[in-house]
Amino acid sequence: MFFSSLLLAQQISGISFADNTTAAFAQTNRVSNITGAKPQGIQFDYYKIGDSQENSNACNCIPKSGISLSYFNLDKPDLLGNALSASLFIEPQYSITNRYVFGIRAQAGFVYATKKFDINTNPGNLTYSSNISNYLALGISNYYFINPKTALNLSFIFNHISNGGIKDPNNGLNFPGVNIGLNYFFEKPNYNKSVRVKPKVEKSISSYLTLFYAATTSSNFSTKKYSIFGLELSGVKKINGVLFTSATFSLYQDKAVQQKLKQDSVSAQSQYRCGIASGIGFNMGKVNFASSLGIYVYDPINYYSRIYHQHELSYQLNKQWAIGVNLKAHTYIANYTDIRIKYLLN
Repeated sequence: MFFSSLLLAQQISGISFADNTTAAFAQTNRVSNITGAKPQGIQFDYYKIGDSQENSNACNCIPKSGISLSYFNLDKPDLLGNALSASLFIEPQYSITNRYVFGIRAQAGFVYATKKFDINTNPGNLTYSSNISNYLALGISNYYFINPKTALNLSFIFNHISNGGIKDPNNGLNFPGVNIGLNYFFEKPNYNKSVRVKPKVEKSISSYLTLFYAATTSSNFSTKKYSIFGLELSGVKKINGVLFTSATFSLYQDKAVQQKLKQDSVSAQSQYRCGIASGIGFNMGKVNFASSLGIYVYDPINYYSRIYHQHELSYQLNKQWAIGVNLKAHTYIANYTDIRIKYLLN
């Protein structure tokens, strides 16, 4: 079984507080009015690490995962407003010295932002058009222990807010930055348990069948949502206890793009697309995060870019079934956010 749970027999909990200093950038001229915005935030994390030799051997790392809550002042109050986020994160960690620990962090969740696009009251905000949107972040973390249970944290992180294509406009708000914080463990962690046994990695490729559904509008001014159905057939190969690669074939029925073609008076109105993608992901117990880059092999209309990328967060229910959410985008613009169910074929 590929997505087997890590051996979390011994876990140590902790909390952290951090200050976030970021800078928004305009990835397109359509949102050039956000140039100069410097969102500031505060962040609280509750986390657990798998502090055992078995965990170290299982994933070639010290596995850390938890819940993160953040508040952001997005700097331009009349245009962007403020935001509250709640997300889950996973972070494989590596002990470099007795005091220094390095981590790679990925997180996904939701954000409530106060100044969404409104044609009458806030027509200038083309970054997000729903109060509740997706929140994604990816970064690297550096920890320096000042005593056995307390560590200073310096992180470099890329933050992204968008509604996942559920409603237009949706150019997204990107604000990379620096987090400076303090971490406190309720018990003394033992990062000196480095990998001493080569982890057992399955040589076989696991095959999954995924069904997904999404709904999105067809224009900036429409509130009616159109369905997107699809299925995926994917092969997954474990690299070690935490990393895996994937190759996926996808078939879509997109009624939203069909409606957009009608609005644009395009005679050909195919609603079907096929794509292939390849990616890499993290497995932390029952939680998995994966990103992939794909290309359409059948797209008769070429309404979107031929290249797309996807970011999936899933939870393993049992040996055969998993559920998840997935964000699909073309360049910097989200296409849709879907809900999905996955079944292990072998």
